[in-house]
Amino acid sequence: MMKVNPLEEDEMELRPYKTIHALRAGEPAEVEGVIVKMDGDGTVSAGDSYVAERNTGPKLLIAERIDVENGFIIPTSLAYCFSIKECVKVCEA
Repeated sequence: MMKVNPLEEDEMELRPYKTIHALRAGEPAEVEGVIVKMDGDGTVSAGDSYVAERNTGPKLLIAERIDVENGFIIPTSLAYCFSIKECVKVCEA
């Protein structure tokens, strides 16, 4: 099995993750009808609410567990498992 590495920070800058960038800059954002802001340093742990963003737009999810070895966050729902670098821990603003 091939090991998947999380995105490097410079790769993140090339991708248009507007919501993730705004949250990391300290700005609130509306995701799925909820206004959220980054919680703490944005690092996601199991049980945390987080915003994940890719080409389908931002998603508000809850982390079931973190696959640190492969660099993915597994959500409690049947949603896509996003790379750690594509996610930010959030709370209601």
